[in-house]
Parts: sequence; structure tokens; C-alpha cells
Amino acid sequence: MTEQINLRLSGDMISRAKDFAMKNGFSNVQELIKDILREKLFEKENVGGIFTYSASEKSLSKYWLTKEEDDAWAHLQKEK
Repeated sequence: MTEQINLRLSGDMISRAKDFAMKNGFSNVQELIKDILREKLFEKENVGGIFTYSASEKSLSKYWLTKEEDDAWAHLQKEK
């Protein structure tokens, strides 16, 4: 189950968050905020473990299963 929240940020903070998100590969500020929360909430857990994986799987899977993602990694799968 997911729950939506509202968050108010100053103009400067939202501007910086948008810039940071864009420069660091996040699709939007919401994804940046979710990533920061995952990092803080699960930092004491096994980084490669099931908890971190479970927390990010749904968010990341929408990007894993796209033609654009396949095209971006295609150069690594070329036959020798």
C-alpha cells in the first residue's frame, strides 16, 4: 500500500532539488526525495540485502523495462 504526502519547500530549496535531480539522473524531485528517504531509513541494513532491494525495486523497475533503457545499455551487449 502506498500513501501520498504533501511537502512544502522554499523556492530556493525546490530549485536546488530540481537542479540536483536533473544533474544526478533522477527523473524528478519526488524520485530524489524517495531515494534520500531510502538511504536514511535503510542505511543500517545490509546495503546489498533484500531490504534495500525491496525498497527500491518498484521505483526502479519502471525504468529497467523500457526500450530507452535497453538502447542505453545495448553497446555493452554487442557480440565480439
